[in-house]
Amino acid sequence: MANFILSYDLNGPTPTHRQMDEHIKAFAVEYGRILETVWYIRSTASLEVLSNYMNQILSANDRIAVVEAKDMWMRNLLIKGDSILEAWPKAA
Repeated sequence: MANFILSYDLNGPTPTHRQMDEHIKAFAVEYGRILETVWYIRSTASLEVLSNYMNQILSANDRIAVVEAKDMWMRNLLIKGDSILEAWPKAA
């Protein structure tokens, strides 16, 4: 499984933030909102597959960044408790 950080800016009436939330949840094995429009996503898919999937819902004016992450450090997240740390695979 791979760990991704996805961040987006919506610049039009569609998709809505609710539509984006549902689109992300439908794709990911595990997920969590880190900041307002920044998500942690764990999936068996590749970076290319995730990027193509997210691009399906976005308008031409929207912005997105998808990063495959190997390690992390975060503080004061919107995710409650240690759920992201528990979901993140431990280094072997």
